[in-house]
Amino acid sequence: MPEAGEWAVVVARVANAPKSRLALTLDVDQRRDLALAMLADVLDVCSRARHLLSGVVAVVDDPSARHVAELAGAIPVEDRTPGDMNVAVGLALRAVREVGARTAIVLPGDIPLLRVDDLAALIGAAEGASRAVVVGASHDQLGTNALLLRPVDVITPAFGPPSVDRHVRAGQAGGAVTRLVPDLGLTRDVDTPADLAALADLPVGPHTATLVARERFGFLTPAR
Repeated sequence: MPEAGEWAVVVARVANAPKSRLALTLDVDQRRDLALAMLADVLDVCSRARHLLSGVVAVVDDPSARHVAELAGAIPVEDRTPGDMNVAVGLALRAVREVGARTAIVLPGDIPLLRVDDLAALIGAAEGASRAVVVGASHDQLGTNALLLRPVDVITPAFGPPSVDRHVRAGQAGGAVTRLVPDLGLTRDVDTPADLAALADLPVGPHTATLVARERFGFLTPAR
């Protein structure tokens, strides 16, 4: 069973023509469908990690994202000012504090290679410390694709590249056990055509795989 108060926080980005840097590769409907599929995959992994987590909060910016969150058993929190990751994270952290969270693991909704083992690695890296900051970096080692916070207010999150260094420095300055965890499935987010093409030989989650098969994105290989 998970320790009391270990929660995941997932931030959806579906509204307002998401993934604008993919506009030359995918049309607006395809980008929206991709964002929803990746969100569903992230939430499904969190649902399968109930031996590690007490619950999941999803910050949603669109009715479709809310529907995906509810299907996955997550608690939806409405983002009334979509577009600012740090504002969205702040909303979610307030929500998990209200339910007694000891730890929050903040995740974006666009990491379709997330695995249950990734969540276990993040929690393990905290070493049971009462104060901990664990950073899962993006593949370029600049962005933060996962941020474990214990307690929930141990630092103020500051997403946006180069957030890895900011989060590590903040954790150290706050006297927390601070770790950078590399080589996780969650390192691959999808923002650019190059990110999308890089998934060709990687096991994307089932919702993303279904979308790929339906849309016939030749540069992606569905998970087996």
